[in-house]
Amino acid sequence: MAQSLTNGFSGKQLELYTNDYYERSDLVFRFGALMTVSREGAERLTEEAFRLLIEDFSKVGTDSSPQKLLMNFAVKAWKKIKSEKFHEWKAPVLQSMKTLGEDQRAALFMIEIAGLELNDAAKILGCDESKFRLLLAGAQKFLATNSVKV
Repeated sequence: MAQSLTNGFSGKQLELYTNDYYERSDLVFRFGALMTVSREGAERLTEEAFRLLIEDFSKVGTDSSPQKLLMNFAVKAWKKIKSEKFHEWKAPVLQSMKTLGEDQRAALFMIEIAGLELNDAAKILGCDESKFRLLLAGAQKFLATNSVKV
């Protein structure tokens, strides 16, 4: 499958894809799990995010931050698939996080898990920094005041 998806890529591009993006697919999968509260949804989001990445891969340079670019495509994929229905994953952490708004979950993930800079994460989410800070603060407050029973 990887060969058919990467036809026409140079050896350097293929190496970049394999080492910098494919190896980080777990980041996109975990984002998908948090956003869809579903293993099936996480798989679908990951598939869509990498399809979008491959479509635009000729524009990717070696100076691009893999996390930033992957999160950008993950958010685009989320917007595309969020109306789809998936079987919920009964993992207690995901069930607990479901009470947060989608933008709060995305903001929390981008900062705490993906390690993005606040201004980059705000741009990816499509909001200004002050709104992003409010989303993040609300999500962090939720985590600080709610325990997850596992």
